[in-house]
Amino acid sequence: MSHGLILDQESQRSILQWAVQRQVPTVLSVLTEGRWCNLRSQIVRLDRNLLQLLYPIASGQGPAPEIAVGDELGVSFRRGHKKCIFVSPVVMRRAADMPDGQTVDTLLVRLPAQMRELQRRAYQRVVIPPERFIAVKVWQGGVPSSSEPSWPLCAGRVSNISVGGVLVDIRADQNPRLCVGDLVGLEITVVQGRKPILLEGQYRHCALTGPDRIGLGMQLLGLEHEVPGRASITDVAELVRNLMRGGACATRD
Repeated sequence: MSHGLILDQESQRSILQWAVQRQVPTVLSVLTEGRWCNLRSQIVRLDRNLLQLLYPIASGQGPAPEIAVGDELGVSFRRGHKKCIFVSPVVMRRAADMPDGQTVDTLLVRLPAQMRELQRRAYQRVVIPPERFIAVKVWQGGVPSSSEPSWPLCAGRVSNISVGGVLVDIRADQNPRLCVGDLVGLEITVVQGRKPILLEGQYRHCALTGPDRIGLGMQLLGLEHEVPGRASITDVAELVRNLMRGGACATRD
């Protein structure tokens, strides 16, 4: 289950029908103008080859971006103790009449070629014990290009991590003074000598974690998408699972 269960077409359609009937809240992710955005939506209709989604609104700082035909949307929603995720392209934007008489703005996307179910325990925060050092470097503006390397803003250790985010513990004198909503790149080295995990996130908050130490809270972005050179949601879920098996402590947010 570390890589998520890939659903067969019959199960996939049944779950999407369930999501429409229950009006399940849905989170969309999209890369637009060089930045990742997480948005709130809902699946409102299922046809033979298309899904209809409410045009999304922003789930964090700033307005929702304009979404264009051809944009790849990451879609995720909860189903019991699991989370369903897939990526699908936008084929049309149009107004739609709803059963209650309202006219709403919607997006039409193709039925996904593949949908996965992940155990929701991957979204629990795993607290890393003090004796376990997992190194992390932080860049402003996202993971730097290999052709244009740059110095990180700061470096420290992973204090806790889940599929949803990570808390980076650093020395207080290394505080990068980020603004809420800033895009960051993260390089996490679980074991020295092995290939690091590269992620992009959004700075959310800062907190004191000890004498002369602070924690930088980062929301992870774009994990539903298969981006070359970046860790996927299943990579991070497997990391969380392995840390739990290794004796790290899981807590609920």
